[in-house]
Amino acid sequence: MDIKVRFPFDDTKQCLAALDFPRAAGTSNALGHPENTIWNVILLAGQRPGPDPLAKHFGTGGKASIPINGKPMWTYVLKTLLATPQIGKIVILAQDRSMVCGPGTRGLIDSERVIFAESVGGIAHSISSVIGKPPLTWPILITTADHPLLTPAMVSEFIKGVGTSDLAVAAVERRTVMQRYPMSKRTWLKFRHGAFSGANLFALKTPATIKALELWSKAEQDRKQALKLFWHFGPVLALRALARTISFPAALQSAGRKLGVKASLVLLRQAEAAIDVDKISDHSQVESILRERAKTGEKSTAFSNGALKQVSIFDLDRTLTRQPTYTALLAYISWRVAPWRLLMAPFVILAMLGYLCKFYSRKRVKEIEQWLLLGSGLKQSVIDREVGHFADRLVVSGLFDEGRATIERERAAGHRVILATAANGFYAHALAKRLGIEDVVATPSLWKDGKLTPKIDGTNCYGSAKREMVERHLRAKGLKRENLHIRFYSDHISDLPMFDWADEPIAVNPSIKLFKYALAQNWRIKFWT
Repeated sequence: MDIKVRFPFDDTKQCLAALDFPRAAGTSNALGHPENTIWNVILLAGQRPGPDPLAKHFGTGGKASIPINGKPMWTYVLKTLLATPQIGKIVILAQDRSMVCGPGTRGLIDSERVIFAESVGGIAHSISSVIGKPPLTWPILITTADHPLLTPAMVSEFIKGVGTSDLAVAAVERRTVMQRYPMSKRTWLKFRHGAFSGANLFALKTPATIKALELWSKAEQDRKQALKLFWHFGPVLALRALARTISFPAALQSAGRKLGVKASLVLLRQAEAAIDVDKISDHSQVESILRERAKTGEKSTAFSNGALKQVSIFDLDRTLTRQPTYTALLAYISWRVAPWRLLMAPFVILAMLGYLCKFYSRKRVKEIEQWLLLGSGLKQSVIDREVGHFADRLVVSGLFDEGRATIERERAAGHRVILATAANGFYAHALAKRLGIEDVVATPSLWKDGKLTPKIDGTNCYGSAKREMVERHLRAKGLKRENLHIRFYSDHISDLPMFDWADEPIAVNPSIKLFKYALAQNWRIKFWT
């Protein structure tokens, strides 16, 4: 459900404390109701035409049903709305009721306050078909199912900030998000005095806002093209927005005047209000934040009672080893088996430069490097012999002593220890065996007729792919994420998907980027020798 359809001002994002605009102004709404007026809600849980990439990745019928820590994403939003004092009726808008059904959801959708409505046509048209009629009488709040971090406090702050406006949009200023989540990747619309990200909260207080929905319907297809989107409000506003000569609140007010309504921005103070789930990295981050909330809030006694299975996952290069291993291994085997191949070293360097210049992917440059130094068909017996020698040498002098001691300590404490590395499996398994590690998640190599080819058989175990491969490994072992307490050790920022997914992220001899990020997140930092 990529409900990122935004008013041209929804995702516009600028002007903060330096500008004089209301955060929580007014004691009555535009209809003369007091602040404790009950708001009815439209929860957008459908999806746009065609397959949704994120839903396809997780194997769900729609984006709203993507599991977050084992529960459908939309249920988090619905529970928040039901727990917010100012919220009355809630209409779930989706193409099919089955999109918001499933295990553990019956009690929610059977609430007398929750109503299902079929989405027809585009988002704006679907909203227009139900808005302003019983049970959705004014004022009306609109939010989306891809915002599981939404809290009653956020909703209440937004409602309070609407004040006397006919139409209001919630957003979060970039500095608010970056101070809390410096590596979070959001869509920023930049205006004079700042940059903002939308918070997927919209307030429609009067029938006059129907005009905004009509324009939304026309502009919906241009939602990701700034110039076309702003052009719906006239060339002057569009050019000023793109040139950043107008503030976000002023842009909203100008757009509102063209619609005949009073439009305003409500700036929220919670960084999480800007974080919804559009990408795999968002999914990882949201799961991590929700688990942290559970720890600091209603912390389960399961962990303290030892009910959760303890899993400790280690990266390899520069986490356990003092130096990277891949090139060193290839050069070592080449020297022992075919020394003349070391003459290919200049071409290896060129391939690496090509990767830095983005001519090659990380996967491809590894394949090229192996082809140059090992050729296209060393027998498995030769590989096993030479890898064994290399692993023995590495164990003697190439590992951090504290890393080895930590593995032993984790194992003695009953933890399941896993080596998760971008290193190729043909040597990662040999090293893991010498460290007493049975579980290995590594980059798979392609073997043909008993010989090692330079090809990677599938995906390089790096970045978000590493997390996906670890998850598959755990499922194959019959381990469910909700029954695990995961501790993860790594040195590099590329492992952020794993860090965000883990219960205990631990930065080991971190790179500069990871060090800064770990400090901001208050993670444990270790310097092994």
